[in-house]
Amino acid sequence: MTTAEDITVELRLAKPDSNVRAFADVTLSLGENGSVSMFGFSVLGDPPRVVPPARKGDKRFFDIVLLNGKVKTLVYTKIGMSYKAALVDATKEMK
Repeated sequence: MTTAEDITVELRLAKPDSNVRAFADVTLSLGENGSVSMFGFSVLGDPPRVVPPARKGDKRFFDIVLLNGKVKTLVYTKIGMSYKAALVDATKEMK
């Protein structure tokens, strides 16, 4: 069973003038079976929302990673928490 402790997020804040607020790479530990790394999640908008990695098509974007169920909730929540923590840290650095 996957828990929040099995998920690691590496988050990078984007430039302040961008629609993208942050970029995130996620590693999901599978214990002794190894791990899965997913690169290219984005945090968009205000209020922030998590968007999975996608590739651009002629008329729309196509998801590269599709998460469902509890693992989706865990990953998206962990990215959101990492984003909020990064904002707090950035605010502290500006003071």
